[in-house]
Amino acid sequence: MKKKFLLGAMFSIMTLSIMSFAEKFMAVWTSTCGVKHYTTFNEGTSQSLMAWHIANINEKECNGVRPTVTFN
Repeated sequence: MKKKFLLGAMFSIMTLSIMSFAEKFMAVWTSTCGVKHYTTFNEGTSQSLMAWHIANINEKECNGVRPTVTFN
């Protein structure tokens, strides 16, 4: 039992340290219903994945409106 707890704790610490050193960047966008968002993505996230994520947030927030996302 003690060994399982120790391994679990070690895994958690490694995961947190990897996540804390990962490069991140922020996308600022306004939904179709007028709410401004600050969404953080990991470095290397493709634009298509970011667009999908933003469209999903907008769809849930703005009563099913799914926008076409473009990048400036």
